[in-house]
Amino acid sequence: MAAYTRQVMWLYPARLGRFNSNFPLYVPRRRWRSFHFIHTTTTPIKAGYFQTHDFSAKNQVVIDDKIYGKHVVSEPVLVELLQSPALSRLAGVHQHGISGLLGLTPKVTRLEHSVGAFLLVRLVGAGLDEQVAALLHDISHTAMSHVVDFALSEPGEGSFHEVHKARFVKTTEIPAILTRHGFGDLKPLEEELYPLVEMPAPHLCADRLDYALRDIVGFGHVLLEDAQRILVSLKAMPSPTSQHRLLVLRDEQLALSLARGYMACDRDVWGNPAHGDLYTRTAQLMKSLIKGGCVREEELRTLSDEAFWSKMRQEVDYVGREAMNKLESEGLPDETGLPLSPNAKVRTLDPDICVSPGKAKPLSVLIPEYAAERRRYILARQELFTL
Repeated sequence: MAAYTRQVMWLYPARLGRFNSNFPLYVPRRRWRSFHFIHTTTTPIKAGYFQTHDFSAKNQVVIDDKIYGKHVVSEPVLVELLQSPALSRLAGVHQHGISGLLGLTPKVTRLEHSVGAFLLVRLVGAGLDEQVAALLHDISHTAMSHVVDFALSEPGEGSFHEVHKARFVKTTEIPAILTRHGFGDLKPLEEELYPLVEMPAPHLCADRLDYALRDIVGFGHVLLEDAQRILVSLKAMPSPTSQHRLLVLRDEQLALSLARGYMACDRDVWGNPAHGDLYTRTAQLMKSLIKGGCVREEELRTLSDEAFWSKMRQEVDYVGREAMNKLESEGLPDETGLPLSPNAKVRTLDPDICVSPGKAKPLSVLIPEYAAERRRYILARQELFTL
């Protein structure tokens, strides 16, 4: 029976969980070690809030996702990537940074999101290279996710993980895996080359749609069954391999539910001033520790969120320790009067709808009321930048 060495992460019930939901809450507590692993385990590994991975069968991985269902992955490059330490570490990185770590949002992880984006393009018939690109699109995310942008990114620089992606990937096994399986040009690491994976807002793409589906369900804005119906409505136009391919939906009412749920997620969490305040306060602590040499920047790429938080607690002074205690105990502040952080985005969707074979129109064209609703939302959010 084939054996390989991989890093294994044990998952513990959440200590900090506050989010009430029908799904169980787990927080990865980092206890990594190298482990000579033979495919005999029968217990699926929890990859995040909605997803588990089963490595028990030889040369395949079974992914079970509450939104996307069960999928068997047997392509060698995908199996090896799913087993790789560089990708596996994302199970300890929360999609929502400090908000996820403290249990103020569902504990969706960067790993399940990466796998979800991969499943989306796979479901619409994307080529293997685009599936790999989707799986690896967040490979360079650090502990605390986008909180690090508030701490270390220069004004106008863009997301920290994207700016430093090439430098990080060179330190991992990913280039060797890709080269071994015929992707020596490493193009799948350039997700912007793959329209089904990345597309400018407000269009749909696998990255944007996956985190949207997880959060509209996780935050309670759309039922799980309706999210699954949105998935069934999805297709690639004019074809999944066309140069100008685009993700579209076939049902405009489902698209409207998705778009409204997306705005609600932006209002309540992604672009919410209270969550932004938590990000800013956490980022100030992170910046002072990293710039002061108490914590090495490299540890952002090797530690889980919880392990990095523990490292911060070990290194902060009394004032910093009190600030961390307040973050843990006080939860979200009152957002009244709080401005939006300059790092915040105003996020909306305008999904393209298939209206005939080979032809699509934006939802805002088909439903003018939504166009007006979206404009009002954008204007209202922009006013928060000036508070």
